Amino acid sequence: MSLRYLSILVAAVAALCTQAASFAQTITAQLSSSDGFVDEPMRVVVNVINFDDFDGPFFDEVPGLQITRLPGEQTQTSIQIANGRRVQTRTVGISYEVIPHKAGTFVIPAFMVQSGGQKYTTNPTQITVAASDAGELMIVRVVGEPHDLYLGQEGGLNLELAVKAFKDRALGISLDEQSMWSLIDLERSSWGIFGPALQKMLSENRRPRGEMRVIAGTEYIVYTISKSFDPIATGTPSVGEVRVRMEYPTRLQRGNDFFNQSRLTLGGSRAISITPSAVDATVIPVPDGPRPASWNGAVGRFGLQVIAKPLEVSVGDPITLTMRITDQSGIAGLAGLQAPVLADQPAFASGFRVPRESASGTVEGRTKVFTQSIRALGDNVREIPPVELAFFDPGTGSYEIVRSAAIPIKVKPSTVARVDVETPQAAREGKSELTKVDGGILANASLDQAMGSLPNETMLPALALVAPACFAVATAIRLRSDAQERNPLARRRRGARGSFERRLAEPAADGGASADAIGAAVLAYIADRVGAPEGSLAGREAVEALAAAKLDKQLIDEADDFLRRCDRARYAGASIDAAEARALVARLDAAAWREGGAR
Repeated sequence: MSLRYLSILVAAVAALCTQAASFAQTITAQLSSSDGFVDEPMRVVVNVINFDDFDGPFFDEVPGLQITRLPGEQTQTSIQIANGRRVQTRTVGISYEVIPHKAGTFVIPAFMVQSGGQKYTTNPTQITVAASDAGELMIVRVVGEPHDLYLGQEGGLNLELAVKAFKDRALGISLDEQSMWSLIDLERSSWGIFGPALQKMLSENRRPRGEMRVIAGTEYIVYTISKSFDPIATGTPSVGEVRVRMEYPTRLQRGNDFFNQSRLTLGGSRAISITPSAVDATVIPVPDGPRPASWNGAVGRFGLQVIAKPLEVSVGDPITLTMRITDQSGIAGLAGLQAPVLADQPAFASGFRVPRESASGTVEGRTKVFTQSIRALGDNVREIPPVELAFFDPGTGSYEIVRSAAIPIKVKPSTVARVDVETPQAAREGKSELTKVDGGILANASLDQAMGSLPNETMLPALALVAPACFAVATAIRLRSDAQERNPLARRRRGARGSFERRLAEPAADGGASADAIGAAVLAYIADRVGAPEGSLAGREAVEALAAAKLDKQLIDEADDFLRRCDRARYAGASIDAAEARALVARLDAAAWREGGAR
């Protein structure tokens, strides 16, 4: 046999010997440690080996243990060739977190999978749980700035993470604040209302800077995450679910990297999970003592400037007031600050017509600017009276009032013609029945009155004269109707409920409307009904708008309760039923709204 044919035969035999083989199907559980601590997570990895398809894993609940499957799976395939035989192993790793809630001895139950009608299980594992000292390794708390915050005052909430400074005594090396921060598990931690602030920092390649602080005689590195806070309810603020997870180091070790350079690595660690020990902040109501009648929730210290244009008008012409309210305290919640209600101020009651709807406002730095139109009722008006703004000053603990300067204006009389058709006799005598009315806003005489003054024999000539007047009246009515149709506020009121339904129908990431979206839809409906700028109403402003529209108190209380629950649900991650929102809006839509929210 030639050498060529011999080599072909050897290759064929080798190919037969190296055909793929697999280990038997099995399932195992690997525990990070058999010793645990109260309220500290332990990791269990369930390995499902050589299954093409399976259901599970399944396990029995154990009192005192919180067992949670972690998201994601890890699939690994390995191939080994030994003695000419090729062995392939496919492993699917599924991770679980086990948090014991009390000290003692527990048995982590067997995990079971099903495949091909067969059941495969792991062995139960015993663990010992001791009281935790994690509260000494990391302290998490929420601190208000200031601690006592008045409803209507803007402040801040700080999430403080105090991590005990670590030093490896064997190596004599301490970890700096950057290294300690890198051991915090950002992905698996829950940040509550502080999540957006932290995410913004990370997106800008920033992180909280740690500062050394001595707490109870021990050195800690304190990291602070801050967010602004404009409270809507009294009591302890709700911060949502906050749980910080960290791999706290237990020892360090030296090793060589890819370039054979000596480097320091983590030789051992301990998983800890901490929730805030306290929410050290309180929202308090303003005092119930004597309040100015014009006070509508302003908290802080303010300056007020009012500008009017134009300064020369006829009776009934609009005058635009621009009210600039400046926060001089630096603590006012400008987002919820309302404009002075001019309709409730006696100085404006006799000389001006003032709308009831809320004045629109925009924030410019520490100033909020409102605009509103008023109309003089007579030509005897000589000035726009001072606008009054009442506020509660936390610095002095008292209510105070600031007033703008009076603004001189010139109001000219309006001329309204009263049409009385001339009779032939009056025409021959050179008499005119036109009457000029000065100094007020009056209505013209009716057509019936004009026709009633004519004798029967002059009816046909009179009709010829009245026809143009009828055409003018009809044209005025049509123009007024067209103006109302073009009025954006009127269109918003008519379409408020339809807009509400469209907002609820907008798709959400999770497939349903969130509590935040449902609450925003109800607030937008109320804004549409009262003519407030879109997105300008928060819970308190919406309730005040319903009160100004003279709705039934019970209905206002229902709306107030619903909006508060939406806000709490947003912070706590709870759900709100959209059907409840629809029922509330249906009742609001059926109510009788005063001017500014009229149907």
